[in-house]
Amino acid sequence: MSELFEEPGLPDHRHVGHHLAGLSGVDLAKAAPATVKIWEARGLALLAMARGDKAEAERVMANINSRRKRGKKTGAVKAPREQ
Repeated sequence: MSELFEEPGLPDHRHVGHHLAGLSGVDLAKAAPATVKIWEARGLALLAMARGDKAEAERVMANINSRRKRGKKTGAVKAPREQ
């Protein structure tokens, strides 16, 4: 299925996601599978933006954000809230 998203001259969305995670200090080798999927989706959204397809990037990110809003905060650190 990932072939559908691949275009000549652009890297694979999984590679982009892993690179983004590394730049952010996240080690996906030790991360939960759900966290890896989120970072790969971010890579997919970035590639969509590179193609100029803002609508596709928004769809991908909306899917990630809707999962987090439903209480599935995959990969989120539970930090104390400031009052």
